[in-house]
Amino acid sequence: MAGKQQTSTVNSVSKMGAGFKVAAFIIAACLLLFILIPVLAVFLRSFGIGSGQGLTLEFYTRFFTTSNHIEALTNSVSAGLISTSVILMISIPFALYVTRTPRSPISRVYRGIGLLPLVAPPFIFALSLIILFGRNGVVSNVMNDWFGLELSIYGFWGVVIAQVLGYFPIAYMMIESSLRSVNPSLEHASQDLGATQGRTIFSITLPIAGTAILKAGLLVFVMALADFSNPLIIGGGTPFLASSAYLQVIGQQNLEMAAVLGVFLIIPSLLVFLFQTYILKDHETASINNSTENNPLNPVVKAVVVFMSTLMAIFIVAMFAMVVLSAFVQIIGVNNTFTLDHFSDTTGWGYIWNSVIVSFFAALIAAGLGILQGYFTVRKNMAAKKLMEFIALFGLAVPGTVMGIGYVLIFNGPPFFLTGTVLLLVMNMAFRKIGVGLESGISQLQQLDSSMEEASADLGSGPVGTFRKVVLPLLTPAFMSGFVYTFMTAMVSVSSVIFLIAPGTNLAAVYILNLADQAAIGRASAMSFILIVIVILCMGLIKFIERRANTSA
Repeated sequence: MAGKQQTSTVNSVSKMGAGFKVAAFIIAACLLLFILIPVLAVFLRSFGIGSGQGLTLEFYTRFFTTSNHIEALTNSVSAGLISTSVILMISIPFALYVTRTPRSPISRVYRGIGLLPLVAPPFIFALSLIILFGRNGVVSNVMNDWFGLELSIYGFWGVVIAQVLGYFPIAYMMIESSLRSVNPSLEHASQDLGATQGRTIFSITLPIAGTAILKAGLLVFVMALADFSNPLIIGGGTPFLASSAYLQVIGQQNLEMAAVLGVFLIIPSLLVFLFQTYILKDHETASINNSTENNPLNPVVKAVVVFMSTLMAIFIVAMFAMVVLSAFVQIIGVNNTFTLDHFSDTTGWGYIWNSVIVSFFAALIAAGLGILQGYFTVRKNMAAKKLMEFIALFGLAVPGTVMGIGYVLIFNGPPFFLTGTVLLLVMNMAFRKIGVGLESGISQLQQLDSSMEEASADLGSGPVGTFRKVVLPLLTPAFMSGFVYTFMTAMVSVSSVIFLIAPGTNLAAVYILNLADQAAIGRASAMSFILIVIVILCMGLIKFIERRANTSA
């Protein structure tokens, strides 16, 4: 009898009430409308469907017979490969130094510096490189005055350097996390058998972290391939896929060719997403580090990793310093008089306020619906919940340029004429990041016993009441993590929203991009500085929430 009662209680917890069924339907409809359908629209339009011409390969033929498009594909792939290779070569020694000298104050500083690019707009390093090496840059002027040399950072290699600096923390974080889990006893055993530390690192340490390194490389490559803002600012007219797709839409109103360019962005992203989700997750190398000690680096290895780490740290700090200095002087390198005039841009402040409002509501929707979907996924017997989870996570992998083009195709006419509205900006940002709230909710729920929910059901509370009174308070840390992450990324988002803004709904990051493109470096730096401060405050909030959650646990 007790067994029957327990089974009944469990079934009542997993049962979908009427309110939850409505919520699940709304989430499913939104996932389809704001993630899947725009991506499908890009694929279909690339074959002429929806353009009035019917099914055709004409636009792909044009792509492969137009030298500019082939050059854009070649440049994007080449820049992605070069940037990924350089980033991995720097990230590994950087992560080795930080993980092998955890008590060193210098390594702690380096760790903070390595994560610093995460708080900045995606084009911050392109802006810094122009300040230093542009036509009237600080270094360029010195080289021209002293040695008669003319330097220019614009072009393919400028984009590569900006990508290396901008995407470095992504790879570094993943590799560092993996290296911290390596059991030092394995390295000690290798060295006890006569292997040098260098050989141990290459034969033991790096193979154990191999899956993380591969994941980092794939992720960085896809991000570099889909890079939008750096080619626009520092590309100097060199064609790249994402920027060329934008110019096809804005400059030529050629949605069909933009869709073709978008297809070449989405295919690698889809393949990498599937590979990481369904293949790499089953090939993790287990090596749990329960030790508080690390295998210290010998002088030779330490000298190499310290040199490479210091070089990267100096570059990152210099790039940020240039932006900050440029925000507070008249014309950096020419007229270094202190000024606050760059902050008196009333238009920019209005766009910053727009960004705060849009990002706030986007974060609210992404975190709220994300944890609710996570609850359905873990606790409820809901139809197609795995498909819904796949679509939500896939939204994180779709390049912003592709999503922007898809939104133009879907929401720039009946029945959903929403282009240029705040609502569409909010929904775009929210559903591109809803997967973060979903993953946070799933992770939190998997650590919570369902006994409290069963007890609530035994006391007569319905599914919605149990969720509101019992589950939701326990998911507060997951909600806040998803909220703050979405808010941070939405504040500096460019690649998708640039297709959707209107004169009254412009956003700060897009405005800064336009300022940089117009060579208004001082105002662009001032607005960038404000965005960086806002994002740093958000990261501080995340740390505060984590500490509170750990304390309450």
